[in-house]
Amino acid sequence: MFPTPSQVLRQREGLLADTPFPLLLQALMVEERTCTLELKVRQREKRIVFEEGSPVACQSNLLHETLGKYLVEKGRLAEADYQKSLAESVSTGMQMGGLLVQKGLISPFDLYKQLQANLAHKLLDCFRWVDAKYRLIADAETPDASVRTNPAQLILTGVEGVMPFDAVATHFTFTDERRFGQMPGVESGPKLSSKDARLLQQLRQRPTFNELQERTGFDTETVLRRLYALCLLGVAGFVEDVDAKAAELASRAVPVALPPEPVAPEPVAERGTPFSDEDVAARDALVTAFLAHRSKDPFALLEVPEDVQPLPLRRAFLAWAERYSPLRFQTPELKEKAEALLAAYAKAYGALSDAEQNLLWRKRRAAHREKERANTGRPSTAEQFRIRTDLLDATTQFDEARRRLAAKNYAGAFEYFEYACDIEPKPLHHAWRAWARYLMKPEAHGRLALQELQEVVRQEPGLEEGWGFLGEVAQGESQWALADEAFRKAFKLNPKNRRYVELIQELARRR
Repeated sequence: MFPTPSQVLRQREGLLADTPFPLLLQALMVEERTCTLELKVRQREKRIVFEEGSPVACQSNLLHETLGKYLVEKGRLAEADYQKSLAESVSTGMQMGGLLVQKGLISPFDLYKQLQANLAHKLLDCFRWVDAKYRLIADAETPDASVRTNPAQLILTGVEGVMPFDAVATHFTFTDERRFGQMPGVESGPKLSSKDARLLQQLRQRPTFNELQERTGFDTETVLRRLYALCLLGVAGFVEDVDAKAAELASRAVPVALPPEPVAPEPVAERGTPFSDEDVAARDALVTAFLAHRSKDPFALLEVPEDVQPLPLRRAFLAWAERYSPLRFQTPELKEKAEALLAAYAKAYGALSDAEQNLLWRKRRAAHREKERANTGRPSTAEQFRIRTDLLDATTQFDEARRRLAAKNYAGAFEYFEYACDIEPKPLHHAWRAWARYLMKPEAHGRLALQELQEVVRQEPGLEEGWGFLGEVAQGESQWALADEAFRKAFKLNPKNRRYVELIQELARRR
């Protein structure tokens, strides 16, 4: 049905039009690759870092995807606090997240949740980039924070709700008589919605696509999107692939003698250190340490000097291991972070206990200090990437487009509205782009602008500009009833704009 993961990753660069983003994600997940995936389309750039097949970081040159802007958009941070923190972050070089925690604007635990959501937001946006170029880079920079995204869940969510339907239909083709079924041997997978579960249940009957659509009651797009995602993840497939997989599993099955039933021990009352899950200070301390540990070398992680002796080194390791012991936490999410920290502390202790590794880390530190002293002031590649972020602010592009529209430079306005839509595809941006497209050439673009505006008001029924522009275009296309309805809805949203009343009256005279 799809090329194998090794076949997908054999090509180091290409176009997402040929190798779609979810297929790349699936291949990197199955192969458990550690690498960087670079995406570029027109002005936009993203670099996604993968560790063992899971996305752990994403650099973007889209301003609205930076952590501060994201928190403002979600109502978690005031614009004034964001501007002050941004200025301080630029002047001190301190990461925005750490600065917000330091200033008491967000708790460490909430910061971790927002970093996770922000990473997912950046990655889901990539499903729209169907015309981007991609490049796989073997190196993977250590991310600033320890955040990880479930790639299977990402594929399911992105295909079902973000990827353009045309792209789904292009990359998932089959004849009407082909039948689908559930893949055997799938022990774990993404969390399924009620619609996903309903569709998966019907796959037990091995239906054709039309039968599946009829039995679930879903429309063509809903079924095709979900079926594509489930087939990509190996949860579903064509019946011949399902049977082949079942035969393979059967041939590998070997009877094993069952061990004797263990005797259940007597229940013992819990003793020792009480769990720290409900202790806000302990929980925040754990998350703070977890977020920062990946960016630290062994000396910094254990907070010991470079000339540390064996006994103080051992004491430092035991102190950190005790402070964030997994035994202190009960909930899986916190326990997992404590286990990761314990492993990191143990690795750091092992590295500094070994004479050769200890010397290597001291040399690395010395080289880093020398590099900082010899710094000529030229920004690094990563810094240049961040600097270019200022160029891709959707608001700046949108404001410039409106200035050009006011000057009756319709082609120039359309270009900048296009940039705004690329960067941040809001219904507002799409409405103005459709209006600029129409003004450029009404006789040629009327029908397309009408379709675009109808889609905008379907997505955002409360957008006054969408209804207003729809009325103007419908009037130009002699669709009087649609124009009247659109102007009335625009007036209802903004009764202070008397122009809508004049337009409705003018339509009444014409009719």
